[in-house]
Amino acid sequence: MALKDYLPFSSVGEQIEVKEKTLTPDDMRSLSKTMRVAALALGFQGTSYFFSKRASFEPPAYDFDRILQAVDTDSYVKQAISKHKELFWKEGWEIVSENTEAASYVLQRIDYMEMAMKRPFLDFLIEISDQLFKFGNAFIVKGRGDIAPYFPSKLTPINSEYPIAGYYLIPTEQVRILRDRHNRPKAYQQATDPLTYAPTDRDPVWSADRVIHLHLDRKPGRAFGTPYISNVLDDVIALRQIEEDIQNLVHRELFPLYKYKIGTAEQPAEPQEIDQAALEIENLRAEGGLILPFRHDIEIIGSENTALDASKYLDHFKERVAVGLGVAPHHLGMTMNGGNRSVTERLDTALYDKIKQTQKLFAEMIRINIFNELLFEGGYDPTTNPSIAGESDRCFFKFKEIDVDTQVKKENHIIQKFVNNTITLSEVRLALGMSPDVDAEELYSGLQAKTQINIAGAQAELSAQNPPEPKNSDGQKSATTGQRNLPNARKGTGNKSRPQNQNGRLSSPNIKRHDNKFLTVIESLLENEYNVVGTDMEKDDKNV
Repeated sequence: MALKDYLPFSSVGEQIEVKEKTLTPDDMRSLSKTMRVAALALGFQGTSYFFSKRASFEPPAYDFDRILQAVDTDSYVKQAISKHKELFWKEGWEIVSENTEAASYVLQRIDYMEMAMKRPFLDFLIEISDQLFKFGNAFIVKGRGDIAPYFPSKLTPINSEYPIAGYYLIPTEQVRILRDRHNRPKAYQQATDPLTYAPTDRDPVWSADRVIHLHLDRKPGRAFGTPYISNVLDDVIALRQIEEDIQNLVHRELFPLYKYKIGTAEQPAEPQEIDQAALEIENLRAEGGLILPFRHDIEIIGSENTALDASKYLDHFKERVAVGLGVAPHHLGMTMNGGNRSVTERLDTALYDKIKQTQKLFAEMIRINIFNELLFEGGYDPTTNPSIAGESDRCFFKFKEIDVDTQVKKENHIIQKFVNNTITLSEVRLALGMSPDVDAEELYSGLQAKTQINIAGAQAELSAQNPPEPKNSDGQKSATTGQRNLPNARKGTGNKSRPQNQNGRLSSPNIKRHDNKFLTVIESLLENEYNVVGTDMEKDDKNV
């Protein structure tokens, strides 16, 4: 089969014809053989501990045991590693894919692996990141087993009899790599005896197809990645040495040297006096004192404000250690040289950028080395071209934004584009990491429109049940044709006490309570009415 048969496109004249092509596992193996190119450069080989350089398992070029000791014994190194891991997994992660079924399948495989590994998958990922931050390398061994009878869908193993049941890590400081002259790994060995470089039967060996090697900053031609902690170990030792010197300086100042002078030129000291003085100094207590004769004189020799100020040297090496560990001094609790909020925010952003770069590499390594093989075993093809198939089976390991302030600013910027009619709602949701398929009625605007419709319907129903009061005959009458409306000219007497317009009649007279004159008129009318009623009652009594 020719190479062009594997490619998803072919040239026809000056045009490029795109065709649909899905690769099977057999096609992938054939493709790797077809596209194999002989390497011209040879892999770097360091000092060999055996007679043949190519037949030996190569140890790492860096002292991983020393790094492990520094992490376990030095507080700054330990806290820097912890800070990186905390930020790395601060906001969590998720699996995203255009094909929701493929993403659900990967999550289901992870659930089964958790039962087989008897540990959370997140704990396994955190352990991988711990190895990468400490040593710049992580070695994962694939554990295979017959899980097909327990899995709900069909599994098709790739290059093996059984599918992957789980993963486990090899201690990085014990791994040795056997590779060919072109830097291709052939086997991995775990050297369990650190006192010898000779292989033994107790040292387990795995073939290259069973081991996943994740690495950071691996130089061309080298077998191992470069740990960033290796270049700061000497600075840590120098800092600890300076701290020890300062401790000795403080100890010397707290316990000064006593100069005990006995005798004079005219009266030299007697031998027994010297022995007695030595005994007294040996038993001397800090809160005690001496009572001496006139020929004895004690002088305390101290720094007398002439000691060396080592604080600047100490701050310098603290900064060197912090920078070498990839953090700012204030991330480790150091407060020297002051600083303000603006500076600390910029330093925090620089640390976030460094963590995000590591997250990108980590996510791609997980996608290529773990997700792709799991997808092939489940019958999915992560190499399918999404522009042809409509949706891709490729699954991505996606970290959530660790800088919440930056995330809010980005989301507001995306929403502002939508408000200004620059992008569509589907593009907004994709940019925000959401599904583009959404029911518009479930959005806030849809719910608000539905509420307004319900309110309008309820008001119309209420108006139908309670029609407005019809206008009385004494209401304002419109002028006939050719006439103009005159105020108060066509109103009846009832309209004066209870005015009426197009909205109906008032329930009571529109009395201005602050009009004292109007109130006086009303009181006079009531008094006259009372007098009239009283006079009528007296007449009735007389008639009776």
